[in-house]
Amino acid sequence: MSSQPAGRRAYIVDDEPRLRALVRHALRGAGIEVEEFGSSETYLAGHRRRPPGCVIVDIGLPGIDGLDMLEAIARDGGANPAVVLSGIGSVPSAVRAGRLGVVDFIEKPFRISDLIAAVEKALEQLRIARSDPAGALASLTSRERQVLLAFADGAPNKTVAYNLGLSVRTVEFYRANMVRKLGVRNLTQALFLARDGGYL
Repeated sequence: MSSQPAGRRAYIVDDEPRLRALVRHALRGAGIEVEEFGSSETYLAGHRRRPPGCVIVDIGLPGIDGLDMLEAIARDGGANPAVVLSGIGSVPSAVRAGRLGVVDFIEKPFRISDLIAAVEKALEQLRIARSDPAGALASLTSRERQVLLAFADGAPNKTVAYNLGLSVRTVEFYRANMVRKLGVRNLTQALFLARDGGYL
């Protein structure tokens, strides 16, 4: 049985074994339980069954890249906050990561202290969402709340996008951010939380 505190979990997705080992050692030293994956495909294979935690993912993965992996998780109702690693600084990638609600965008080589700080920030988001649902609802932006309310009658992404004058992809980004901030696993749970909080 793990001796790590409940909820302090991270998933490192990177194709470099040395980097995974470095991150694993550093995070375990900070009291964070770590699971490693060498590709997006291996992480995605069972992500629904895993406990909530911070996902640390490299953008430049072979096969499905890091940001495409995060988009797949978001479409599938994943709620894990993420820290993105990048070997090449790219403004478009950083912007895309921001729209996905990524906690931090860290360029390689990086200081371990910076990575630990980013992971701690992500874990704090999860802790607040679990312990203070009302506070989590209050953390949504006005646009995120608007999108959440637009889903209340069961409308699909395309209908919500049309009604709000947004692209489907933008609605998916907002939806992913809401699920992550509220610490729930899918949109249905987000709507239940909003109803219980008096938003619906």
